[in-house]
Amino acid sequence: MSFFIVITLASCSKSDEDIMEEPQTNTFIKKGQFGGQDITYERKNGMNFFQGDIVLSDQQLTEDNSVNKGGASLSRWPGGKIYYTVASNMGSINANKITNAVNEYNNKTNTQWIPRTNQTNYVEFIFGSSSGYDGWAHIGYRGGKQNISLDQNISLGSVIHEMGHTVGLYHEHCRKDRDQYVSIQWNNIQNGQAYNFDIYDSGTDIGPFNINSVMMYWPDSYSKNGQPTIKRANNTNFTYNRTGFTTGDINTIDTMYP
Repeated sequence: MSFFIVITLASCSKSDEDIMEEPQTNTFIKKGQFGGQDITYERKNGMNFFQGDIVLSDQQLTEDNSVNKGGASLSRWPGGKIYYTVASNMGSINANKITNAVNEYNNKTNTQWIPRTNQTNYVEFIFGSSSGYDGWAHIGYRGGKQNISLDQNISLGSVIHEMGHTVGLYHEHCRKDRDQYVSIQWNNIQNGQAYNFDIYDSGTDIGPFNINSVMMYWPDSYSKNGQPTIKRANNTNFTYNRTGFTTGDINTIDTMYP
């Protein structure tokens, strides 16, 4: 089995080939509270980025999240039904990846991604950078319209990853028990980016830690020197390919959406 950090309260992994291509203007590192926990996040282009690719609303950073702590039902999609639409400028390549990712969720998990007709609570897949490899998403169910942004060169596995944030999954490397399984190589992390490796203990851990989870960071995420930023706990390297769901990923989602 594998395992994720779950939510009630939503980055993605950044490797040398997986860096956001958005303009780096108007960027500020800020501190706030999320789920009753002190966090550090990045305010960029009018949005709040947590752990790189999880976008938090201003309300999520200001309201009392104690009732939503640990994957409460208010942050999960009612009935496991997620209505979605695709922006007209997405392009056929990513549109095909979205279709394939939707099929993965619909065929393997208890969630159902359904094309939107007139629903007011839904997700829109929007186009990000024409040259990037990354994406971002809002975390969990908020109500109203929320977005998943996909760069032109994003992989199918990373589309599934971003959709995981929408479902309510955090990053695997931020689980409360992660230090039993992995070792963060703090000296290899880019200056000012170490907060992306903080443990998020306001979420709920489901199942055992899974280093191959689709929600795991890459081994060299945010590396400043090409060396690993995450190793196994015994200090050996691990090879990770984000190709799709593991059994543990599926079990986690189905636990959240029985």
